[in-house]
Amino acid sequence: MKNRLLLTLISTLCLSACSQSITRIENELFLVTGKKYQNMYPSTYQGSGPHHAYDEVDFLLPTEKKVVEQGMISFAHSGIDKTFGFEYEKLLSPTFEISKGNVGHITWLGHASFLIQKTNGDALVTDPVFGEFDGYGWLGSKVINDLNRLGEAPIKADQLQFVTGVMVSHNHYDHLNNDSLNGFNDGTTLYLPLDTADDVNYQQGPIVEMGWYTQTQHNNTGLHFLPANHTSSHGAFDTDESLWGSWLMDDGQYKVYFAGDTGYSPIFKDIPQKVGDIDVCLMPIVAYPRGARKMHMSPEDAVQAAQDLGCKVFIPWGYGTWALGFEHVNEPLRRLERAVQDMKPNFIVKTLLVGQGLNYAELLSTSK
Repeated sequence: MKNRLLLTLISTLCLSACSQSITRIENELFLVTGKKYQNMYPSTYQGSGPHHAYDEVDFLLPTEKKVVEQGMISFAHSGIDKTFGFEYEKLLSPTFEISKGNVGHITWLGHASFLIQKTNGDALVTDPVFGEFDGYGWLGSKVINDLNRLGEAPIKADQLQFVTGVMVSHNHYDHLNNDSLNGFNDGTTLYLPLDTADDVNYQQGPIVEMGWYTQTQHNNTGLHFLPANHTSSHGAFDTDESLWGSWLMDDGQYKVYFAGDTGYSPIFKDIPQKVGDIDVCLMPIVAYPRGARKMHMSPEDAVQAAQDLGCKVFIPWGYGTWALGFEHVNEPLRRLERAVQDMKPNFIVKTLLVGQGLNYAELLSTSK
């Protein structure tokens, strides 16, 4: 019965223009009946808020407050300079070294990009965006300053030649970047949500598109594609025509979960019922004020989601790479600290600098 419920329908398509293959893995319980994908549950939050007492708390220092007028073209304008008083250099790790030999190790590469080196030797990367937006997003960045990076990524894809798998959570420009993808080594497998292959120009290796609650094997690591509460678009007229989601990497010893962009939802109680408790959770904590909270998590939402998931180690991400939300870029980490103090979660919180690594296997083995 269990196998029946998780049955996947797999088809392999060969593109006529080249030898590139695309494998499509679907779950029969979540087949799409129309052109548009939808979240499994309605958003927990409706309207622009406030949704939490923290929404009324001022987390900024006086030296970080600067009022700005809304220009003719703006993005997530909130009446303040969202980067005033922010110093990107202080967010960079003073020691940054990538080693092919690391095992049970995670390195934050900025925003949603992580290098994950499993205990079995498999090396994977999530949502690699190591430069400015490309394509349609590049055009937008030329007229909207908020779409430009606040500082350079600590690495490029061609410095990660030992990586054999790349996972993309959805096709928004801060998560999918063709220039970065094409820098990986030949033979690198690209894992995408369903109907996202049309948004990439990828020739380095095979492409695997996956639906919610499906799984596959990458070398010695089980990869699960799981739901998220979000949306998709890569152009002006393709909203929700491709899927979005989260990734779980299971090497048989530790489970590492990458949430992708998501709002808080009952999905976080569903997921552990399918895959069990999770060892490490990589959770977004940015772009949450006003109506955006339907599809992004505030820091306190992320803490609650991690508790729902049964996480043992919580690592936040998203802060300090772009100013895409309404909030000041210095706010999310301070709000997270407040949430952890108030909520007292039963997991370890590890906040990383850009380029900083964490041996999660060692941490988990010593914390037992």
